[in-house]
Amino acid sequence: MELQLDAPPALLPSVRDWSELPLDALTLVFKGLDAVDLLMGAGLVCHSWLEAAKAPELWRKVDMGRGPRDKEVMEKNRGVDLDHSNRGVGFAIRIPGKNNLSKSTQVMCAMAKVAVDRSDGKMEVFVGSNFVTDEILNYIGARSPSLKGLALLSCYHVTSQGFTDLVSKCPLLEDIELSGCIGVSGDAMVATGRACLRLKRLVLDKTWTRRWDRGEVAGISMMHELRHLSLSRSDITNEELMAVVYACPCLEQLSVADCYNIVADNALRAKCATVKTLGLPASQDHHYDWDEFYAYGFGTASYHGDIGYGWMSNDRYASNGPYDYEFGTASYDHDIDYGWMPDD
Repeated sequence: MELQLDAPPALLPSVRDWSELPLDALTLVFKGLDAVDLLMGAGLVCHSWLEAAKAPELWRKVDMGRGPRDKEVMEKNRGVDLDHSNRGVGFAIRIPGKNNLSKSTQVMCAMAKVAVDRSDGKMEVFVGSNFVTDEILNYIGARSPSLKGLALLSCYHVTSQGFTDLVSKCPLLEDIELSGCIGVSGDAMVATGRACLRLKRLVLDKTWTRRWDRGEVAGISMMHELRHLSLSRSDITNEELMAVVYACPCLEQLSVADCYNIVADNALRAKCATVKTLGLPASQDHHYDWDEFYAYGFGTASYHGDIGYGWMSNDRYASNGPYDYEFGTASYDHDIDYGWMPDD
């Protein structure tokens, strides 16, 4: 009589421990993530992922302006009151000053500073949106001597002084984009022309900003190495544009298609004959009176409110100014941990 042996049990598939992936493999994967995802996503999974997310090579390009997560963070924190002292969560934050920055702006500013520190002085590109302040630009300028690319998108907190201070510390800049930065004037372009002798690409979008500043012509005319120049929504004239083209002999791409004071006549086309890619207004049927358009008086965005972060583990990530906070109440007995904040 044959014995019926039970079939051996099927081997259960082993569960992969993602925390044990080699550091170089994690770093390679993380290169596909933007700054906000690294700080608020992958870097919070476990300790090994946090260590991988701190690798300086991941922070050579910091984009906090064009990604969907950037908008998500701004929208999520929009309008949230930072003073929770009367809501039982155990901490209070006092933010003095008339023009306080929103919580979303504060969170993004704090993350930007962490990103700069993680780059270990090797950051080459920074893209920021409307959370960027003069303080952030100063922080970048003091710690990013290798900066080559800068894009500021609707940064209405930024002033000419803040922008000028940055470019004076980053002479290797080759690519600058300013879109809707209402506080940056022509004087800042003059400072850029003097400081950034390697500048090859300049994009100025004047949408919702002050009218064309004649100082910008002088500044751009000093950028003799420019290859790409794009001007939008400005009232630059034919004469001014021809002066720029004459001063920038290396210019290969020129776009002024949205500048409706430009008349695409034969004289202008002849002056731009050496430009390989030329974008001129298609029609002069729509002439805009920019003086009337800007009669509402857009002012420079100058925000002087002092900020305090009760949840910060290191004071250097907070703006200078008075702040108080307290932890350890009965309803909240441990510090808030955002994961991406550095150790003391």
